Amino acid sequence: MEIKRTISNKIIFVLLAVILATFIMGWILPVGIDKVSSLTYREYLFSTYTVFTQFGFLMFAFLVAFFINKEYSGKTILFYRMMNDTSLTFYSKKVLTLIIETVGIIFSTLLIISALFKDFSVFFQMFFLFSMVAIQYIVIVALISLLMTNILLSIGFSLLYWILTVVFVSFGGALRLFAIFDASNELYGKVGDFLESSSVFLGTEDNLMVFIYILVIAIISMIIAKLNNQRWLELGTR
Repeated sequence: MEIKRTISNKIIFVLLAVILATFIMGWILPVGIDKVSSLTYREYLFSTYTVFTQFGFLMFAFLVAFFINKEYSGKTILFYRMMNDTSLTFYSKKVLTLIIETVGIIFSTLLIISALFKDFSVFFQMFFLFSMVAIQYIVIVALISLLMTNILLSIGFSLLYWILTVVFVSFGGALRLFAIFDASNELYGKVGDFLESSSVFLGTEDNLMVFIYILVIAIISMIIAKLNNQRWLELGTR
């Protein structure tokens, strides 16, 4: 049902446009701005990874917030309640739908790009990283949007969260874990070094850290979503 909703309200097409724009910007930045004459497969993927990690919140915020907040404006929450949904199941369905569509689009786009470059050496590793970065945005923005009915507030607080995490990273220490994908964090440098080498996979500990980071964010978000069931009902019936 949720996938049908993304088609009917054209969310999936906007999502496709956002992801394609990200991959296109990954090409434009080095070629159009830095005037790189010849871009290799790995250089292009690192440029695209940079776009994903540095501009992703801006590009995903409106899309995710609209998908969630649209249900409040039409008081569709009452329908979900009649279907025995709770704030947790509502949140989970929305997030899972966006994740499935996002991962599918990333996989297809990266597959085509790898075929064009005739190089699949780091396909699976970069698919994992691109997907994890996107999932992070979806999980966080969806949670913020769940707690608010106004799309502008949802976007505003999402961007505020993004800015605060960047500030936290600058302090170093354990605070760096608030935004492991940020360019000032060590993971970004490791991805760059990995793509400059002949390796086909990032270090096991780094991949594990990324997976655990996303898992922790998802668990915390689901707990918060569950605890705000009453607020979800109140916002949905105003």
